[in-house]
Amino acid sequence: MKIVIDTMGSDNPEEVIRGSALFLQQNKEVSLVLCGEEEYLNKILSEYNVDRNRLEIVDAKEVITNEDVPTVAIRRKADSTLIKAIEVLKRDDVIGMVSAGSTGAVLSAGIFKLGRIKGIHRPALAPILPTLNGDREVCLIDCGANIDCRPEYLVEFALMGVSYMKSVYGIESPRVGLVSNGVEDKKGNELVKETFARLKQLPINFVGNMEAREALSGDYDVLVCDGFVGNVLLKSVEGTAKMVMKLLKNGIMNSFSAKIGYKFFMKGVFDELRDKMDYQKKGGAPLLGVEKIIVKSHGASNASSIIASINQVIRMHKGNLIQNINSGLEALKKISAGANEN
Repeated sequence: MKIVIDTMGSDNPEEVIRGSALFLQQNKEVSLVLCGEEEYLNKILSEYNVDRNRLEIVDAKEVITNEDVPTVAIRRKADSTLIKAIEVLKRDDVIGMVSAGSTGAVLSAGIFKLGRIKGIHRPALAPILPTLNGDREVCLIDCGANIDCRPEYLVEFALMGVSYMKSVYGIESPRVGLVSNGVEDKKGNELVKETFARLKQLPINFVGNMEAREALSGDYDVLVCDGFVGNVLLKSVEGTAKMVMKLLKNGIMNSFSAKIGYKFFMKGVFDELRDKMDYQKKGGAPLLGVEKIIVKSHGASNASSIIASINQVIRMHKGNLIQNINSGLEALKKISAGANEN
C-alpha cells in the first residue's frame, strides 16, 4: 500500500516532508512516494531515521504556485511536483495522494489529468467540521470547487457525502441537510428548490433544508450546497472560531482573577476546545468524485496535519469509498430510469 505526497506546493514544504518522515516512523505498513526536489528532500529526511525500503523519491524541479493559472500550469509545468504526483497516483500500487498545494491546481489536475468517476459531473471538496455533539462531525460539500452549480451537481454531492460518512465514519444513515435561507420546504433560490425536490426522491436520509447557523449543531451529518455558499459558510465558521478564541484569551489576560481561574480550574476545558477547533489535526478536504483518493491539505499545514491527511487516505481506502460512490451512482441511475418511464 503506497501513498504519494506532493511535497513542494505548500506554504511550508519542510513541514510536509517532516510530516511524511514522522508518518513513516509511526506506521510500519504503508509506504510513501515523495515528489519534490530530490536533493532538498534528502537533506530534510536525513534528520530522521526512516525505513528507506518504504520510501520512494520522484525528482521534480518545478512547483505550481497560487500565482499560476491552474489550467495553464498543469499543461506547462509537466515537471512540477503536483503533476508528477498525479502520474504516480495512476499506478496500481498507489491508493491515494496528499497535496497542500494550490487548491485550483489540485482540482484541475484531479479532473483533467486523473479523471472523474463515470457519472460524476463535478468533483467536490468535502471538509469535515466539528459539532456541538462531541462524538460526531459533519461533512460540508461543496466548500469551493464549484461556484456555479446545477441541481444534478448538488444531488451528486449529496450521494458522495453520504458515501464518505458511511465509509470513513461508519454512520449507517447519514442525515443530509440542504443549506438554505430557512428550514421551510419552499425556502431557497431556484437551485435549492429544484435540488430539494430531487433529494426527496433519493433513498437517503434527507432531513430537509437547514440554516447556516445550525451547521455545527450536530443535527446533520452532511451539508449540501454549491461551492460559493459552502466557501462562505466555511470561512465564516473559521473566522468566528478565531474571534471567539481571541476574545476569550484577551478576557483572561486582562483580569487577574480570570488568570487564576484559568490556571487552576478552566485550563483543561480551554485546551479541549482549542484541540477540537484545530484544523491542523483534522487533516484536509477530500476531493470527492475523481477516480482515486485525493486529500487537499491546508496550504499552511504543519507536520501533524500532513500525518492526519495521510491517515485520511488510508481510512478512505479501507472504507472502499470509491466503490461506494459508484454504488450510489448506480442507485441514482435506476431512480432516474424509473422516473423517465413514468
